[in-house]
Amino acid sequence: MKTQKKVFSVLFTLMVFLFASNTSANVLHDETVTFKVYGNCEMCKKNIETALLKNQNIKKANWDVKTKMLTVVYDPHTISVDNIHKLVANAGYDTDTIKAPDDAYNKLHGCCQYKRVDTGKSK
Repeated sequence: MKTQKKVFSVLFTLMVFLFASNTSANVLHDETVTFKVYGNCEMCKKNIETALLKNQNIKKANWDVKTKMLTVVYDPHTISVDNIHKLVANAGYDTDTIKAPDDAYNKLHGCCQYKRVDTGKSK
C-alpha cells in the first residue's frame, strides 16, 4: 500500500511539473511603445489617454503635452501598434504615421485643433 502511494505521489508530482513547464512557455507579457501624437493641451492629453484606455488591451497610456510623445503599455498578443495608432487617429489626433479623419479632427474643441502636419498617410 505504501509503495502504491509513493508511485501515485511521484506520478502526481511529475504531472504537476510537466504542466507547470508547459504553461510557463506561454507567459503573456506587456510591451511598451512610444510615438508622436499631435495635440496642444491638457484636454488633448485627457482625450488621447481616455480613447486608448477604453480598450481593455491597453494597460497604460501617457501623453506628454510638451514633447507630444505618447507612451503606451499594451498586450501585444491582442492589439497591434498599428491599431493603437488608429485608436488615436479615430479620437481626432494625428500620429507620426496616421492622419486622423477630418470629421474626427473637426469635432475636437477649438483649443485642441492643432496645426496639422502631413504625415504622408491617412486612415
